[in-house]
Amino acid sequence: MTIGCASCGSSGGSASAGFLTVPIEDAAQWSPQLALARAWKVPWAPYLLSCRATFSDPSITTLPTVSLENGKTRLTQVSIVDRLVFQIDQPNAFDGNVFKPQSDFYFGLQSGIEATLNVDGAPRYAVAPFQTPIRTLAAMVAEAWPHGWVLGHTQTINMAFFATITLPSLPTTVIATYRMWQPVGTDEFVDMTAGQARAELRKIFNNNAAMMAVLDRADSAPVGR
Repeated sequence: MTIGCASCGSSGGSASAGFLTVPIEDAAQWSPQLALARAWKVPWAPYLLSCRATFSDPSITTLPTVSLENGKTRLTQVSIVDRLVFQIDQPNAFDGNVFKPQSDFYFGLQSGIEATLNVDGAPRYAVAPFQTPIRTLAAMVAEAWPHGWVLGHTQTINMAFFATITLPSLPTTVIATYRMWQPVGTDEFVDMTAGQARAELRKIFNNNAAMMAVLDRADSAPVGR
């Protein structure tokens, strides 16, 4: 089953739009690469990646941690996550029954499946280190990052899924899909570091006091940013 509303199983709205409309010097504080994309007027396109796992044994209620597309791909450039939608598939539940869609829908609302969510790579940090209902987790993603959740090219997302009730049908597959926005039409941003982006921004905004103050503050930080 698929949940596609903010109150059910996905974060609503487009948080990435804030990143495109806030003052560009503010954007540069969060991600100089994406601020540079704005300055260069590079177009944006969505990019979808998923974490997925399957419960197939009634005695196993905790599944191993999985990363985006099981680690088969990486972001390669900075991305803004603005939406998370989850889907729970139970192909054998009410198979062939006219009420299967209705059953799947309501099971998705109270499935008993919980998840953890963390960012791996560099830097790594915990987003939801403790088991959280997957419906709640999806609804909170956009609210937690009002201007979009920025992931760097050295980072990825990983999740672990838990069944807190006896699942009524097996196999049960959980798919958590993230919509990201990336600059497209150029490979300039692939593996671009924050320092490289700030150097390019200096060339463009050398007469902009607000932007130069942001760049100076970042460059003088005691840790690499």
